[in-house]
Amino acid sequence: MDADQDLNFAIGWNRFNLNLVGIWPDPLQNSKQKGLSSFRFMVASFFMLGFMCIPQSANLIFIWGNVDMMTENLATANIPVANAFMKAFTIWRHRKVLKPLVDFFYQDWHSSKTSEERTIMLKNAKLVRKISIWCTILTQVMVTIYIVLRISMIAKFPRNDTARPMLYTAYFPFDITRSPIFELICVCQILSAYSATVSYTGSDSFISMLVLHTCGQFQNLHDRLKNLANDTGGMKTSKEFKSELKQIVKRHEHLNWFAKTIEESFNMVLLIQMLSCTIQLCFQGFQVFRILIMEEENGSMTFQLIFLIIFVIFILVHLYIYCYVGENLIVQSTEMGFSAYESNWFNVAGKEARNLLFIMRRSAARPLCVTAGKFSIFSLQMFSTIVRTSLGYLSVLLTVTERK
Repeated sequence: MDADQDLNFAIGWNRFNLNLVGIWPDPLQNSKQKGLSSFRFMVASFFMLGFMCIPQSANLIFIWGNVDMMTENLATANIPVANAFMKAFTIWRHRKVLKPLVDFFYQDWHSSKTSEERTIMLKNAKLVRKISIWCTILTQVMVTIYIVLRISMIAKFPRNDTARPMLYTAYFPFDITRSPIFELICVCQILSAYSATVSYTGSDSFISMLVLHTCGQFQNLHDRLKNLANDTGGMKTSKEFKSELKQIVKRHEHLNWFAKTIEESFNMVLLIQMLSCTIQLCFQGFQVFRILIMEEENGSMTFQLIFLIIFVIFILVHLYIYCYVGENLIVQSTEMGFSAYESNWFNVAGKEARNLLFIMRRSAARPLCVTAGKFSIFSLQMFSTIVRTSLGYLSVLLTVTERK
């Protein structure tokens, strides 16, 4: 029962969010549940693509050359919603590959473990839970502020007024100014926005959950390796040493496979995440500066400025999470070699002790990592590089617009 409670604590929020949009890769699903999940994913995709991504991309043709409108179009909804759809689609497309990972996740929580191992697993589970909860709150607050801001602006215009702004500026190949078509489009865009927030935050939390779980299992394996040659229970025989070492090596290879599967499944979507975050930080920073300038002129855009600041924080937080868990994975996988060195290898015969060299070599030569399309490794250094790059692009964009 404790294992079930711990498991629900570890995956509760992630499972709830991903189930809303039908992309939770549950290995225990029956055929009926699979059909319902696919239906929910199709509905969420229909709203995200049909009322946000495609109409907003079409609208770019009509506003081309207007820097303010283009940056608002791309940064406020177009790029984030497209990114959310790509993440959701990636999890849905790789569901057959991800189900064994989730199944092993279940098994790790239900397997017998020491109190120290359980404490390490719960520590990472608490961190993932905090990431999921606070990112969900931040994202929902951000979208709600924007929707309230736009609705209050729309309410100032009379019904059937052709000048009424849409909730999210987009192009539709039919007349949307008449009621109730206008209101219906706005409702669909609201559903699209919230579908995108759940997909965006849920996918990030899911990937973080898998990576941090891997890190926790590496920590437990470190302790087993350190205690391998201890003589607290008497000197181990050669056969006992080899048997325990064999189990550790098998577990090590299993964790390597687990981490590589995560990397292979998500490296391309993480490349898109890295590029989109760079562009969004640049564009949102541009909008913040433009609003600050306009406030000096009329002092009437404080609410929108609050939304943009929260949006920038949202982008930075999600980017930092990926860089943090990526850094953690590098450190924990490399620590295997140090754990072998810190073990009391001198308590066993030299022939058996030499076997530890393979683990040390393996962890030092090929540390595990999370990459952006196998192009760049997610780490804290990468986080600072992306922020600096975005600020450089922002400086160029502000200079160009000032000259115009």
